[in-house]
Amino acid sequence: MFLEEMRTTDFNEGEKYIFVIPTGSTEQHGPFLPFGTDSYIQDTITEEAEKQIPEIIFLPTIRIACSEEHEGFAGSVWLSLDTMERVMNDICKSLQPLAKKIIFTTAHGGNIEILNKFIGKYKNKFKGVDLHYIDLDNDEIERKTIELIGGPIDDHAGNTEISMMLDIRKDLTTIPQKDYPKKSIENAFETNHLKDLSEDGIADNHPKWVISNKNGKKIMQWIVEGFVEELKRIAD
Repeated sequence: MFLEEMRTTDFNEGEKYIFVIPTGSTEQHGPFLPFGTDSYIQDTITEEAEKQIPEIIFLPTIRIACSEEHEGFAGSVWLSLDTMERVMNDICKSLQPLAKKIIFTTAHGGNIEILNKFIGKYKNKFKGVDLHYIDLDNDEIERKTIELIGGPIDDHAGNTEISMMLDIRKDLTTIPQKDYPKKSIENAFETNHLKDLSEDGIADNHPKWVISNKNGKKIMQWIVEGFVEELKRIAD
């Protein structure tokens, strides 16, 4: 179920529910992808998971989150870590009377730090509510993706993200020309200021452009499968 589509009468008095809070971003994704890339990817993952587990309640994706590492790129917007923590705290307080479990997840790497910190810090704050975080990435997905594209996965706005967006929002996605230059960047987010290392906002160490709708569909399928498996495990 999607909370936005529900009514107050859909809740049964005295019953407790499982809520999922998805998070994305509104940040630069280079010259080939829109600012909402992470949020669009998260939306699709959420929609596919809801089809398989409709009894879980999915909140709308938080679309502005922790993206300060993209400062200097026009159009990127973000919340500080402290503000993001307060936002998540307020959402959990709102849900507490109806919740037995609250699960956070994200399609944006910049949110992972605060999500893990929040779960550890607040795990005992909301009486009767278990807090969880599901990482959408794992070693098996990484292994299969590296094998699929024949090289390293992009850190940001490269082969894998462009392919995924070709699958879900082709209308907002541009395929780079084969001769568009690629720059290898080690530890692209080490300084927390990507602009210092990448003028075009791309961080992808694969030596070639390996982009296709087919690849994007496979990667999305693997991510959804892993997410649903974790949701079912936590729900049980």
